[in-house]
Amino acid sequence: MNIAYTLKLLGDTPVPFVHVGRDFDSDYGAHLVALGMDTSGIQVTDAPYSAHAFIFTDREQNQFTGFFGGPPVAEDFEQRIGRFARGFDYAVLAPDLPEHMIPAARALRKVGVPFLTDPGQNLTDFESSDAAELTRLSDAVVVNEFEYETLRRHARRPLDAVELVIVTEGERGTRWRHRSDGDGHEPAVTAQIVDPTGCGDAFRAGFVHARLRSASIAHAVRAGGVTAALALEANGTQSHRCDGFASRYRDAWDTHPPWLDAS
Repeated sequence: MNIAYTLKLLGDTPVPFVHVGRDFDSDYGAHLVALGMDTSGIQVTDAPYSAHAFIFTDREQNQFTGFFGGPPVAEDFEQRIGRFARGFDYAVLAPDLPEHMIPAARALRKVGVPFLTDPGQNLTDFESSDAAELTRLSDAVVVNEFEYETLRRHARRPLDAVELVIVTEGERGTRWRHRSDGDGHEPAVTAQIVDPTGCGDAFRAGFVHARLRSASIAHAVRAGGVTAALALEANGTQSHRCDGFASRYRDAWDTHPPWLDAS
């Protein structure tokens, strides 16, 4: 939902597909409606709790997460998400339990929707066989440094076989490796740290936003750096704004976002 929030602010039309419990309340529903978010993919189930997390941040901005994966999905989950996703331009496979992520990856591949895999904090729930299968199904993966090392150790299929691997490195910026376009690195965007929670999600949204407009990987990483900085400067994961995205991009990189010129 954090990724969808930033995509919506940037002018995209994200449609989150998620199972929620009875605690999905009217206040949060109203928040989504106020954003103009398409909520047709929100599946309300007869379970007590939706997915939620407790995130603790230390003085060095390291974060520790306790995650609850939410209601169990139906036996036909893979078929459901395949029917739902058909016809979309792109998908982000957001952090979730392996028993949810792997069927979703299979479904997306089957219907031909390209997707960015973001296993996130849930990698600690993956067995080696799970990590290997998710990697095998993925053409693009985004992780932070800890997640990269975890996935590299546990995935039997080398990450070198994945077409695009993006590794965010906090204040040191972001590096990537593309199987045909080579390696690259972009520094982080300078920001005043208020709350780091959710800035990784904002990075992913900025990256996808730019790639959907045919931006190069380098320019998309720069866009992700800008949205991450905007989120870093606000309390909470869905309170930042993106009205000044283009000017912040120009300030950071001394150039106008090239895909905006094209549009």
